[in-house]
Amino acid sequence: MSLRQIILVKSISVPVHKKAAPRKKRPSLLDIVNRLRHRFLRLFNSLSRRLHRISRDVSRLAGQVNDVSAQEKQLTAQLAQTTQSLNGLSGQVSAIAAHTEPFATQISSLQAEVAGLTAPSRAVRTLLQGRVGTTVSIESNAGSISGTLTAVGDDFAQIQEPTGDIDLIPLANINSVT
Repeated sequence: MSLRQIILVKSISVPVHKKAAPRKKRPSLLDIVNRLRHRFLRLFNSLSRRLHRISRDVSRLAGQVNDVSAQEKQLTAQLAQTTQSLNGLSGQVSAIAAHTEPFATQISSLQAEVAGLTAPSRAVRTLLQGRVGTTVSIESNAGSISGTLTAVGDDFAQIQEPTGDIDLIPLANINSVT
């Protein structure tokens, strides 16, 4: 056997040892310190940016709080002024109401008097409205009138006499209807 054959046989029959994975090189203390320093700087920069944003937001909010406080003071002053004006107007309304009280009493009295005076006329008007188109005889302050009742107004009755004459009679002057 030749040397070549022996090497071949040996290489075939002998399992080949795999090359062991290279051992990781342990980082040096300087590498560890540099990595930690780099992480610390990134963290510090991130926190600085956040702190700056928070500071800016706090300043902005403080300005808004001051604006709202100023507006609140203005509204309080306006409310006080409006309340004072309202109190003055309330006093004026009370004074006007006191002055109009006698007039309200007089108006009520006059309305009752008018109702008493117009009640008979309303009753006569209601009676005559049911008799429009019929022959009636009306006794009034001016005498007796007979004829066909052609119309009834708010305060008058219209009668057409057999002669063709048309008479208007105030309801207040009618004494009786037959």
